[in-house]
Amino acid sequence: MEGQITKEGLARVLKQLRVKNNLTQQELADMLYCDIRQIRRYETEGTDKLAVVNLYALKFNINSLSILSQAQGAF
Repeated sequence: MEGQITKEGLARVLKQLRVKNNLTQQELADMLYCDIRQIRRYETEGTDKLAVVNLYALKFNINSLSILSQAQGAF
């Protein structure tokens, strides 16, 4: 559906953030204190948890709404 935030769109945005910041999945996992498998899941399946979006926003020093609006347009 047009204008909706999908988990797939969010997955693309989360991966783009990592790549743009020249981080490997393992480096990001270490920064977020989680397992690399979780990062892989976020980047392939996305997430429906706002806490994850907020954590990425905090680590990459951007606004959560910026992530969500990019995911909305990631079709």
